[in-house]
Amino acid sequence: MESFKWLWENLSGYRKRYVLCLVLSVIMPFFMLVNPTLQRQLVDKVLVGGDRDLLIPLLLIMAGITLSRSLLNYLSVVLVESASLGVMYNLRTRVYGHLQKMDLKFFDDNPAGDIMTIISSDIDIVRHSLVFVFRQIISGILLFVCASVYYFVMNWKFAICMIALTPLIFVVSMIYRTKVKTIYKELRQRLSKLNTVAQENIEGNRVVKAFAREEYEIEKFNLRSSAFRDQNLHAQYIWLKYFPLIEGLSQSMTITTLLFGGIFMINGALTPGEFIAFNSLSWAVTMPFQMLGQLFNDLQRFIASASKIMDLLKIEPGIKNEPSADAQSRVKDIKTPGDIEFRNVSFSFSDVKVLHDISFHIKPGETYAIMGETGSGKTLIVNLISRFYDAQEGAVLVDGIDVRQWDLTELRRGIGMTTQEVFLFSDTVDSNIAYGDLSLSEEEVRHFAEVSAAHFIDDLSHGYQTIIGERGVGLSGGQKQRIALARALAIRPRILILDDTTSAVDMETERYIQNQLDQLEFECTKIIIAQRISAVRKADCILLLEDGRIVERGSHEQLLAQRGRYYELWRIQTGVDEDDKQLMNEMGVSF
Repeated sequence: MESFKWLWENLSGYRKRYVLCLVLSVIMPFFMLVNPTLQRQLVDKVLVGGDRDLLIPLLLIMAGITLSRSLLNYLSVVLVESASLGVMYNLRTRVYGHLQKMDLKFFDDNPAGDIMTIISSDIDIVRHSLVFVFRQIISGILLFVCASVYYFVMNWKFAICMIALTPLIFVVSMIYRTKVKTIYKELRQRLSKLNTVAQENIEGNRVVKAFAREEYEIEKFNLRSSAFRDQNLHAQYIWLKYFPLIEGLSQSMTITTLLFGGIFMINGALTPGEFIAFNSLSWAVTMPFQMLGQLFNDLQRFIASASKIMDLLKIEPGIKNEPSADAQSRVKDIKTPGDIEFRNVSFSFSDVKVLHDISFHIKPGETYAIMGETGSGKTLIVNLISRFYDAQEGAVLVDGIDVRQWDLTELRRGIGMTTQEVFLFSDTVDSNIAYGDLSLSEEEVRHFAEVSAAHFIDDLSHGYQTIIGERGVGLSGGQKQRIALARALAIRPRILILDDTTSAVDMETERYIQNQLDQLEFECTKIIIAQRISAVRKADCILLLEDGRIVERGSHEQLLAQRGRYYELWRIQTGVDEDDKQLMNEMGVSF
């Protein structure tokens, strides 16, 4: 019942028209009883009784009833379609809006294919249930009840003969329902896994082709596809076990009508007109039971899909505004460069501790660099500043206020970030750069592109109006990085985070970008994550991480003087050995 209560709540704004549609579904079965009654009069009084004066009036009334029923059905379809499409639109909008509030952990834990299945397939099944399933259930029940009452009023003995088999059909249908109840939940899960494999393959098609793993991917997809097919077949096989019995019992009603109707007519207990009326209404008794299997299948699909949508909407984001966040964030001037402080911060993913007691303080306008091996926690540190995750121990402060007390929107609006994995939208270059501030003029967009050394944009087919393709298809890694940098700079952030931003550009371009960053027309605090020493040597302070701990910190010169891990990295990257270093010192060359 929870699924139906939830659906009723989501019908808000469309309840009146949907209820009116259901009312019409209730009225139409009564209209269907009129013509069989008129047919009885037509046979008994006109064809048998010879009263020709009734022929034209009866035919006109039958035509009017048929036309009225068609108009009511048309109105019912219009109402249900508009209501169902409105509910589908609202649900998709609500689910999509809810997804925008989710934190990174949610997307870490939930495959993209499962989310896409909810947005597309599950919501479509809800709409199908509104349009077809619920209307058919109401219509079928009323048809059966009205036809049964009509039968008993005309000839109760014949009516008992007609509907004697219906309890047995109902029992068989209930047994079938219990068998398929859990099957469709599993079917829904297998569809989600199939969509996940397909989406991953499409997103990672370059990797697949680079390693010539097309056959492997085909086999993996076939495994998921065959699992989905097998579950579908399992559901159909169960239905086929019960279908012959249900169909046979339903069709036997027609034979019952002919057999017992003939007997009653021979014995004079039934007129020809009554027999015609009984026969013309036999479908109203048999049809609901013939459709029981399909309706039960669709109901189970609806319950499984509605449960997935409800479960998604019940998930609360772990990262959200604290009750006092708004008041404290509004007093801050987001145009000032940010003050950042980590106080004894530790963080774990599941049982794996990634950061251990991290502490440092970046003053407004300073440039800090973070270096370390893959997995040492570099990206996690900057993710904590943007509150993509929350510190489990200690505190992260921006402008002296714990980030958990900031309004999330205000906090993130003041942070310009280039991520390690560059993502560009399937849109124009101009729109990608102005993504964070759509009010930017064309001149401003061009300015930030030039600061980011994205001069290549003018050489594209349509310049800044070139559609660059989903995820930046058609651009090199370095070109995508420079557009991403322009996008981060375009919002004039007070905190600029560059995560491996120049790893795919040449040394000359990297030097140009560094010079431009030193001459920005707005003040900001910069955090640079890089592997190249050439990208960090000008930083006010460099943090060197190992296994989630800060093992060295200081300026480039201070760290070289310590002769520690940073010094070894410098020697490896520059190729300078001890003899070269001694000669350079004698020549007065700084390193």
